[in-house]
Amino acid sequence: MTTNENQYYIYLRSTKERIPCTKEEFDAYYHDIDLFRQRQAYRKLCVCPQRKHLECDMDCLTCPFYRQPCDSLDHRFIDESGEEHTVAEMIADPSPLISDILADSERLTELFNKLNQLMPEAIEIGLMRQQGLSDAKIAEILGIPRTTFLTHLKKVKELIKKDFSEFF
Repeated sequence: MTTNENQYYIYLRSTKERIPCTKEEFDAYYHDIDLFRQRQAYRKLCVCPQRKHLECDMDCLTCPFYRQPCDSLDHRFIDESGEEHTVAEMIADPSPLISDILADSERLTELFNKLNQLMPEAIEIGLMRQQGLSDAKIAEILGIPRTTFLTHLKKVKELIKKDFSEFF
């Protein structure tokens, strides 16, 4: 703590003493304390106001600004708006909603039905592509010229892309 620009003090919270010191001693003393306090504040364990930072002595258990960590999902706390919550309520569920899964499933079924109408051999072509066959080989197996095969694929893709743009 400083009272003027030339005098520095180290405050000892346990004895409530102010000890005069040099700037170098002041900086050396508070360097590790500041790092520790900032780490605790980042973890939401220290809620010390800025005007009280120089009173920090890294003894969190006796500090009035220490917030106990919660070790239970049933631990209750009050948020900024004054509402009470448990830790379990605040954990986000990463799994998708069942309604979204069902909607995607229905949409995918529509896509496959449309694809089957436009190009009945689409599933067979997909399986051949998974096996690593080239377009020329697939066209040969289907008994059509390669360019006709590619043109047909392009047209079907454009038609499907209009109705099912979320898949492309």
